[in-house]
Amino acid sequence: MVINVENVSPIKKKISIEIPTERVSREVEKVYAEIRRNASVKGFRKGKVPQPIIEKYYSDKMEADVLKNLINETYMKALIENKIVPVSQPSFESDALTPGQAFKYSVTFETAPEIELKECTGLQVEKRKLVSDEKVVDGRIQELREGMAQLKVVEEPRPVAMGEFAVIDFKGYLNGVPFERGEMQDYPLQLGSGQFIPGFEEQVVGMSPGETREISVTFPAEYGAHELAGKPVIFQVTLKEIKEKDLPPLDDDFAKQFGPYDTMDQLRARIADVFNKEEEQKIENELRDRLVKALIEKHEFEVPEAMVEKQLTVLIDNMKNNLARQNLTLEKIGSSEEIIRTQARSVAVSQVKGSLLLAAVADKEGINVEDAELEEKIRDIAAQANKDFEVLQSFYQGNPYAKDALVMQLREDKVIDYLLKHAQVTEVDTLSENA
Repeated sequence: MVINVENVSPIKKKISIEIPTERVSREVEKVYAEIRRNASVKGFRKGKVPQPIIEKYYSDKMEADVLKNLINETYMKALIENKIVPVSQPSFESDALTPGQAFKYSVTFETAPEIELKECTGLQVEKRKLVSDEKVVDGRIQELREGMAQLKVVEEPRPVAMGEFAVIDFKGYLNGVPFERGEMQDYPLQLGSGQFIPGFEEQVVGMSPGETREISVTFPAEYGAHELAGKPVIFQVTLKEIKEKDLPPLDDDFAKQFGPYDTMDQLRARIADVFNKEEEQKIENELRDRLVKALIEKHEFEVPEAMVEKQLTVLIDNMKNNLARQNLTLEKIGSSEEIIRTQARSVAVSQVKGSLLLAAVADKEGINVEDAELEEKIRDIAAQANKDFEVLQSFYQGNPYAKDALVMQLREDKVIDYLLKHAQVTEVDTLSENA
């Protein structure tokens, strides 16, 4: 067998294989023998059909089976002998199979690039300083306060203002005819919340209790109910009453409702501590992202399209899962897989480059993940998810893909720790755009 490996590009290879006549002939004889054992031809007993008849009726099946057998055997052998690992589906081209002649075929596929690592120590990266922000603490306390607010009816006669709750009755008309699901009574609408069709809430502002008003709006073109999408409609709206939030006072009694706090100072201190921990984690994530970015900027290389597409699929699946937890879909937010693939392509390319570079550094420096480290990580995951460690460990043992992904994550984390240890980190108040 003759094997020729051609580098079509830094990330694409073509293997041409020629199988000698003797090997082809043996495979043809073998396949015809298998066909004869099971062939059913009228006028002949099973297993006794003459060879010319077999060739007449089963030549197509013979060719298909011989091609499959020869390619399966020789393609894998060529990959192993040349230590090649494809990262994409192979594309085959071949001559017609002719008994008594050698058989030639070629296969093209993408491979991971061979990366020539530059000096990876001494990478220069910026790290944002942790700055406590009292405005953030004030904002989170205000959120807690808003959550504890009670709605109270406004007694004095006056127009409703933006931000207040308007309790309304409404009925919608399309071309003068009431439309389905267009009517409600005693609906509490917070003006300015954006709950209703654009333009509706603004027209309620200024109404007084007992007043009825016609409100004209147009449904968005992408509205879910197709019979209403893009259509102008009129709503008959009656303001029943106005409600406003009655916010609780920010005193020690308020603080006691949120945990073991005796004073507002204790609550503020706890909120500040939580914020600082969140910021520390965010700063650490930023630093690690910038380190990988700095590593990528030192290396110029192509990435296989198959790996980019695979990473895009991961990004889209993650986005779908996050939306599903909010009872949303890509369609509901006016997007689609095609749009996300276009928008997120540069992100996917960077992520693939980063993973390839981190793997190259790990190989060069001999950085690996020990069994004890993997077990410790699984214990951490189990604790955070409130799951049984043995059950989670069994899951990873029974799912090689999930286990490999976790090992790769741990290995990348160790490589980043190694690079950070040897990097030049500068603390700054604000990160520069290109740092």
